Amino acid sequence: MLPSKLFAKVAAPVAGRGYASVAKTAVVSTSNGIKVAATAGEIDADSQLASISLVINAGSRYETAENAGAAHYLKAFGFRNTQSRTSFRTIREAELNGAMLTAEATRENITYRVQCFKDAVPYFVEVLGDIATATKFAEHEFRDVAKLVALESLSARTNPVTRALDGVHQAAFRGGLGNSLYALESSPVSTGNTVRQYALEALSSGRVAVVGTGIDANELAKLVSESKLSTLASGSAVTGAATKFSGGVQQIYDSAAPLSHYALAFSCEPQNAQLLGNLLGTQRRLKWNSGASALARLAASEGFGADAFSFAYSDAGLVGVLVTAPSTQIKDAVEKVAATIQKDVAGAATEAIQRAVAATKLDVAEELATQRGAQRVLSQIALGQNAITAETTEEAASKLTSAAAKVFKTKPVAASVGLSQSTPYVDTLGF
Repeated sequence: MLPSKLFAKVAAPVAGRGYASVAKTAVVSTSNGIKVAATAGEIDADSQLASISLVINAGSRYETAENAGAAHYLKAFGFRNTQSRTSFRTIREAELNGAMLTAEATRENITYRVQCFKDAVPYFVEVLGDIATATKFAEHEFRDVAKLVALESLSARTNPVTRALDGVHQAAFRGGLGNSLYALESSPVSTGNTVRQYALEALSSGRVAVVGTGIDANELAKLVSESKLSTLASGSAVTGAATKFSGGVQQIYDSAAPLSHYALAFSCEPQNAQLLGNLLGTQRRLKWNSGASALARLAASEGFGADAFSFAYSDAGLVGVLVTAPSTQIKDAVEKVAATIQKDVAGAATEAIQRAVAATKLDVAEELATQRGAQRVLSQIALGQNAITAETTEEAASKLTSAAAKVFKTKPVAASVGLSQSTPYVDTLGF
């Protein structure tokens, strides 16, 4: 047992629940308040691999007009030069250890992840500690980072699906969760110091978690407490005004696009988002087969695309359908999708509910069976961000019929990419 001074709290393991629980999970708080969550279940026992992630609650939702795009830059600064080691050294030693280093950004979190052999975990905990406490944010590196950020942003802007989903967030939430995942050309971030300040505001213990798979939580917490992460200032989780679903339409005109894309989205409780997305039922379970849901059959018979999407955040959820069709047909396609949602999804039959619940259980189980998926759920548990697990799915499933009737009869928001003159306004769709 580790010395008690290392920990402020040791949580009991989360009980296993068959198809979709993170087995043998524990959440531990270090003395300065960093949450450490890990799982070392039976599935990991015979594996030589482990994964660890530094998760910072500093996604794009926390940006302001003065630092819009900073989260994207902060993600790109991952594994760069620190006071203790150069980026070249980190990459070289990762390659010598057979490790994979990745960084990703969501609207809520920045995650720096390492997949490695178990005996290399202590070294890479030190690397993650350096990232959190000693990244230089040097100006010469900023120029390289800016090129990467510009490339990723350009790639996003040329992808109509990405633009539509980004746009529907802006329509739904305006600021906060409506902030883009990408730094726009107009981003005020022009120096490494701006990124440093954004990071410093987020790097208190209440907004940081370290999560791992293939390693015991107490063992990982000991390593964290012995690393530079132990020097982070104590702090509480970020607080602010509750997210508000604002409503509206975003139209992105693109005269050269051969297809138009129209995202129609509804506000929902975060624990219901994935279930409601599967209730829309556009996901194919067999190649070349349209599926049994009303929306899937409609899209197949009419010859347009209809893909359900769902997003669950700590205090909001978004669920909807992305309709894709030639610009001359997009208005008719969207109107038919809207009518089908009102008729067949808002008042879903028992069989449709059963399909949605079964599909969600499978999706959750598949995600938790992977290191990346398990780490995502662990980070949400550690940071209190509405993790979707077997338990939450079971509870939400029992209320799915009433949730669908409520959500799909409210006024949605929309975002379109293409010939905006051809797309319908939300208030003409009958909701």
